[in-house]
This record gives sequence, C-alpha cells and structure tokens, in this order.
Amino acid sequence: MTSTDPLPTPPESPPALPQRPPQSRSSNSLISLPSHYISQYQHFVRSNAPQITQLESLLNSLTYILPSHASNPIPSECLHTFLTLLTSVNTSILAPSPSSPNYRPTATARYQTWASEVGGALYRRALGLLRFVQYVQLLLEMVAKKRRGERARWRVVVLLECIKALCRVIIIRGSGGRMAVGTEIGGEVGIRKAIEEDQPPALGEDGAEARSEPDSWKMPRTGLCLPKMPQRDAGDSVRAFLESRVLRPDEVKSAQRLVHRLKTLQGQAAEAMYVLRPVLYALALQRVQGDKKDWRPWLLGLGMELASRQLAKKEASEKIVGGLRGLSAVEREELSRRGWSMGWWGMRGAFYENFTGRWVKGAVGKLKGKPLLDMVGGVIEDYEWLWEEYYFTTSTL
Repeated sequence: MTSTDPLPTPPESPPALPQRPPQSRSSNSLISLPSHYISQYQHFVRSNAPQITQLESLLNSLTYILPSHASNPIPSECLHTFLTLLTSVNTSILAPSPSSPNYRPTATARYQTWASEVGGALYRRALGLLRFVQYVQLLLEMVAKKRRGERARWRVVVLLECIKALCRVIIIRGSGGRMAVGTEIGGEVGIRKAIEEDQPPALGEDGAEARSEPDSWKMPRTGLCLPKMPQRDAGDSVRAFLESRVLRPDEVKSAQRLVHRLKTLQGQAAEAMYVLRPVLYALALQRVQGDKKDWRPWLLGLGMELASRQLAKKEASEKIVGGLRGLSAVEREELSRRGWSMGWWGMRGAFYENFTGRWVKGAVGKLKGKPLLDMVGGVIEDYEWLWEEYYFTTSTL
C-alpha cells in the first residue's frame, strides 16, 4: 500500500435498536389488580359463607315473586340471571376441598370429578358453556323477541338448543361413552347441598377459625388431632357417628364404574334421542309457531322422551348384572330426575293450550278478590303469561 492510497474506512456499525423502557412498578401493580381483587373476594366469601348463602337464598326467593310486567319483563329477568350467575360463582368458591379432613364427596361428585379429569379441558369447557347457556337462555329469548320479533326469537331458541346438544355430545364422548349425568337445569344442586352440609368455619380478624366449641383436640407432643368424643347420653350421636363410617357399595366402587358405558345400540340410541329431543322439538315448534294448539310438536317431543326412557331401561335390564337393581346410585338418581322432568310436558305446547292453561286461568279467576289469596293469584298470573309466551320457561334441559 502506497502513501497516496486512502486509508480504509471502518465498517459502519448498525444503528442501535430502540430499547424498551423498563416496566414500571405501577404497570406491574395494574396487572396484579384483578387477581388481587379476586383473591380478596374469595376470602370474603369463605369468611362469610353462612351469611352469603342465606342472603342468596332470600334474594333468589324474592325474584320469584317479583312482578314480570308484560310490557317489559327483561329487567326482572336480568336481576334473576345476575343472581343465578353470582350464586354459581360463590358455589364454586365454597366447594369443599378434597384435602379437607371432613370431605366425603357424594357418588355423583366423585363421578363428575373423575369425568372432568378424564375428559380434559374440552370437557370442562363444554360443561361450563352448557351451564352458562342454561342461566342466560330465557333472557336471550326475551331480548330477541323484543328487539327482532317472533322469527328471530325462534332462531335464537333453536341455536341455543343446538349449542346445548353439542355440549352434551362432547360430555358424553369425554366420559368414554357414558350417559350425561347432571346436565339438566338444576343439575348442580348437589354441590350446593354439600356446601350447606359442610360449611367452612368463619374466620376471625386475625385469620383464625372462630369456633364456639372445639371439635377436636390437638395432642401437645405429637401434634395429631383427635375428634371430639360424643356425650355419654347422646345415643343418637353415637349411632350417627357409626353410620357415617359405614362404607356403602357405591363408595367402594371406583368413580369410573359408577356409570356404565353405553356399548349397545339400544343404549346409544336412547342417549342420542335424549340429547336431540330439545333440538327437534324446538324445530317443530318453529315450523308451527302460528298455531300453538298443534299437537304434532308435543307428540314428537313426548314420544322421543318416552322412547329414550324405555330403551335405557331395556338396555340396563339386559346388559347390567341385576338389571335395574344393579344400577349405581348415580344412575338411579339420573333416571329418577329424567322421569320427574317429564311432568313438565303438562306445561308445554298443545297440552298447555288445550288443557292446563284453561285450568290455571280458572284457578286465578277464583283467587281474585280474596284477601291474601289475591296476591298469590297475581303471582300465578305473571307466571301463566310467561308460560304462554316463552319457550325456555318450561325447559328442563
């Protein structure tokens, strides 16, 4: 290289990338705000469980006697839906923990816990969506009818029934081809009953459990807790204590054996008709929406439910050891619920328009003008109007 040659220029360094400003503590606190409020609410609910349960029962009872004005029933239904959703959230918070020493789940709770674990996230989401739709379906029907008219209302009804049927299909497949247990409206009542029987103790200001009387004694050396002994003159307490320790056949069975698989064509057809019945019934009502006294939708729906019940009983009597007596408590309870729910066919469709509705109107007319009974007649009249105008008021699935 000669002296006249220019010196090589160094390569240009790449432009510096703009640095992200460090996340401030305020942004972290904003992110943690929702979880902080949620934990505070959960602590509040657990600390005041008896009072909250009583308040929810009182408010839900009041919503049943609130007047549902024919001009605009949406506000009262919004209140009822909100209270139902709030009760569901509080129920999940107050659900007894499996790690608690006094936790003795029912057979239905054991099976549902096992099914949710085996079915995975898709099973749990389908069950959650099914519950949510059941809570808001009547409100959505009212809004659709008020905003868009009868055609839009029936489209919403059919759409919601299809969503619920799809959720039940996912639940059946997720449980290994077993019948859907506790998926009807009110199927979660067993959880609320278990909570009321085993309320968590109230917490004091320092976080300690506030008990009026100790129910156990902690041994100072080993730290183990002994349960409280019954009184000498408390024969009923001793008997109840011994009966609570008795293991029944359903408690010995594994959770997956509490509900048998539907392996035969009869059992699968019975469950398929039970799942599809609301969809086909809603479609039939949509086609004859101008004639409420048409018997065809009512006969179709009732016939499918009767056929489903008979096929399920026949499948159980032929394929299960012991027949119907060999069914577990979970299966007997589910079949009993389905049987009692068939009574609602007296409040639906052409049967209500031709028979039940006339009887209800006659009873309301006799109650009017009488002290106290007039108020009862007004409440029945509000419900009579709802039964006539809205599909989901008599829905059980």
